[in-house]
Amino acid sequence: MQSNNILTLTTDFGKNGSYVGAVKGVLLKINPRIKIIDITHEISCFNILEGALVLNSSYPFFPKGTIHLVVVDPDVGGKRKGILIQTDNHYFIGPDNGLFSFIFEKENIREIIDLTNSKYFLNKPSTTFQARDVFAPVSAYLSLGVDPKEFGAITKEYYKFKLSQPVYKNDYITGEIIYIDKFGNLISNISSDLIGEEKILQVKIGKNEIGHLRNYYAEVKEGEIIALIGSNNLLEIAVNQGNAQKILKAKIGDKITIEKIKK
Repeated sequence: MQSNNILTLTTDFGKNGSYVGAVKGVLLKINPRIKIIDITHEISCFNILEGALVLNSSYPFFPKGTIHLVVVDPDVGGKRKGILIQTDNHYFIGPDNGLFSFIFEKENIREIIDLTNSKYFLNKPSTTFQARDVFAPVSAYLSLGVDPKEFGAITKEYYKFKLSQPVYKNDYITGEIIYIDKFGNLISNISSDLIGEEKILQVKIGKNEIGHLRNYYAEVKEGEIIALIGSNNLLEIAVNQGNAQKILKAKIGDKITIEKIKK
């Protein structure tokens, strides 16, 4: 698979400061024709799970051969590896700290490269800014057609975090909130695949009864709480034009229950 010269950037660097600009400068200096697409730089600081979820929600919509550079790296400079992942359709580059957990689950992995060949790093790479000095130059050289195997040795070892799994027992599914987005929507670990086609459902979060599953936000009145399957294929609790986190005083880890109502 050849790179298509498109590169996406996902980081927790924020809008202020020089971090994003420096990374883009390295990319463009090596390959002035690279097309850089910012997914977001507003991942919560050090929140690897959030970075993994945002990546999982965005990468499938890019063309075959896209390079996805993802950096949320609280252990920068430590023992964690830097890796390049080649799947049937995409490339992923970043720290091996769980950011690519959903990729390992969903994609057919062709090979994983341990990024060790300093020939493709900046001179005297910093131990605190490897996004600029290691991941960016590797990404740029990859976009120019350098064979992935040139960047290091193939490895079979990688880190994948273990999310708590929903429990399906009798007529109940019990899951939990794993992410809260900027709108205050409460994203759970319960997928639509687990729910299936059953429509007669009652959703609860803690002691709050939300009602049955809906199809879209405006199906309820403004300010009303709603449960639905979001764009990432996961059950979420939301408020039409409001903030479910604030109204329900919810936090990550809170339990969500779906009850199948017998006819």
